[in-house]
Amino acid sequence: MKIDRLIGILMMLINKKKVTARQLSEYFEVSVRTIQRDMDTLNMAGIPLYADVGVSGGYQLMDNFRLEKGFLNKDEANILLTFLKGLEGVTPYSEIKSIYNKFSSMDFHELDSNKLIVKLNPVYNTSKFRDHLMLFSQARDKQLKLKITYYDVNFNITTRIICPYSLLLLSSTWYFFAYCDLRSDFRMFSVKRIAECELTDEPFEMKDMPEQLPWETEMDSNRKSEEIILEIDKNLQNKLPDYFDPASCQVSQDKIIMHLNVSIDEWVYSLIMGLVPYVKIIKPDSLRKDFVERLKKSINDNSPEKN
Repeated sequence: MKIDRLIGILMMLINKKKVTARQLSEYFEVSVRTIQRDMDTLNMAGIPLYADVGVSGGYQLMDNFRLEKGFLNKDEANILLTFLKGLEGVTPYSEIKSIYNKFSSMDFHELDSNKLIVKLNPVYNTSKFRDHLMLFSQARDKQLKLKITYYDVNFNITTRIICPYSLLLLSSTWYFFAYCDLRSDFRMFSVKRIAECELTDEPFEMKDMPEQLPWETEMDSNRKSEEIILEIDKNLQNKLPDYFDPASCQVSQDKIIMHLNVSIDEWVYSLIMGLVPYVKIIKPDSLRKDFVERLKKSINDNSPEKN
């Protein structure tokens, strides 16, 4: 991983007076030409280094450059290390662990470990989650296809062959961004909806990623939004701020009027179901009628006559 190598080169330059491109290439197991490009990158990033030629030549930093207190103060180091530690505890990428170890070994003095806490582990099956991420990272590094068993939005199990590209954490949900052979296109796969994951021995060639990546825009920007008005019993007042923007709530003496502007999908139905029996759908009529039909079907399906 380039960023990991660049940080490693910078640390070596700080700890050594001079180092040659050959020494760096052997240490990082890359070509001399790659090291030269890395040095160009460091130069463009404002790192003051220069190279001597000849038998005693090599790369070194300008004498006035120091990676000490001016590089990161205590609070900056605390935030960086907290995020790195959170990532290191979840993702299987060795580069994350390597970067964390590099920075954590630096002496920042009396870091406040309670100022910021980052826990990126999911609340569901943690061991399966880590196994899936491990397989994804292996497939990505080796450019091998993955076979996944996946739950679609209707809880139907489908089998997909995917070519892994990126691991994403969007809000609180982890995703695989991959090229799907079935759809012949790039797709986002929620990790929590993956039942099984298997590394194949079938290689794939990297394709150009789409110009418009899904995480660079609003995920639902192309979906139609509708105004939804809910009337909620005031008994739920203490719980609502955990799920809704308080600014969208109008609190009266005995009820709360909730205004939403979202796409009507399974998330909306599950949200309203979680508020039963303390909710009434005011608008739109189509949502209310459809929700009532779902309730009737659920009651009929669970009636004693059918069991």
